[in-house]
Amino acid sequence: MAKQLKLRSLQLWFFPKRSRKRFTKEFTKGFTLVELLVALFIGGVIVTLLLFTVVQLLQTNQREAARSDTQREMQMALDYISRDLREAVYVYDANCLATPTNFNPATLNTCPGLLPYLPADIATNAENLPVLAFWRVDALPQPLLDRCENNANAFSSTDRNAVLPPAIQGVPCISSQMYTLVVYSLNWRAEEEWRGKARIRRYQIPQFVYNPPGSPPDTTLGWYYPAGQDTDFSRWPLKKTLGLDGNPVNLQLPPSGRGAPVVNLTTPNQVLVDFVDKDGVKFAADTACPRPNNITDPPPAPGPSVVDSNLNTRYTITPAVTPNIPRGFYVCVKGAANNGTLNQEVVVRIQGNAAGRPGIGRDASLPIPMETRVLTRGVVNKI
Repeated sequence: MAKQLKLRSLQLWFFPKRSRKRFTKEFTKGFTLVELLVALFIGGVIVTLLLFTVVQLLQTNQREAARSDTQREMQMALDYISRDLREAVYVYDANCLATPTNFNPATLNTCPGLLPYLPADIATNAENLPVLAFWRVDALPQPLLDRCENNANAFSSTDRNAVLPPAIQGVPCISSQMYTLVVYSLNWRAEEEWRGKARIRRYQIPQFVYNPPGSPPDTTLGWYYPAGQDTDFSRWPLKKTLGLDGNPVNLQLPPSGRGAPVVNLTTPNQVLVDFVDKDGVKFAADTACPRPNNITDPPPAPGPSVVDSNLNTRYTITPAVTPNIPRGFYVCVKGAANNGTLNQEVVVRIQGNAAGRPGIGRDASLPIPMETRVLTRGVVNKI
């Protein structure tokens, strides 16, 4: 060890420059500033690419989740409408949903259109489009069923002039059923609680709603029996015969009915599903209703004056075709001309749109078209 130190000292003495240079090389090895900057740049690029990939994956996952949620909700809405529609005894098509352009009030046995006799918030609202309307048979509310049971002895009287107790007057206790008018609409009014471009609302006019105990049963505003001698499904709510003044008689109004229908807490216009596309399909060919194989002639224009032998076997797109009509929700109805004597077939089409969900802007477009076909199963007054 001592010899090595002595040799090192001699080298420094006799060869100072060479030894100092070698000493400097041994103790100054490392990265230059340029090398460090290049390494930092490459590392930053790699980290940026990784973060970009992660963000893209998260956005893709969010979009797929929004699409999946929207598709599931549209399917649930279709299932609900299908179950509701299966109980229908009469479904309105475009010929009788809106008032025909050539409708003559003095002409009997023609449909006047249903929309003028619905609440204004549904029929004339510029941001609401009635699409599907039908009559179905429902069970009486449980309080009325209890009243019928408690007053069952009143039906066993042999006196033809006997008067039923006030608690059940006008209540169909024998059948324990009532007619209910149901209307589905496409609504695109901008509201804070709804983030989708449009939504489907459901409104109904049952014969009775809940009555407090002890109060006489009152029919719902706007309701009148649709299958009696005074009127039928297509003519409702106008009387089959004209009044003494030669004008149609609206059975919704007194003395026949209680008054025009309204939207309130008793009969609300409730939202069924949000995130429905407002505009729907853009091309007429995409909204074409199914056509039976044996029909090749073009469909007639909507209107009660049109006589067509194939009317009962043809689908009618509802609502009727008009310029710029929203098609995010529409139906194809067959068999409305039978006026409820035969079961009908209805094709329901909904186009969802995930725009407005988290991660998807409201102005974006992520359409999800869905369809179902329903055969009504109501058996009341069927041939």
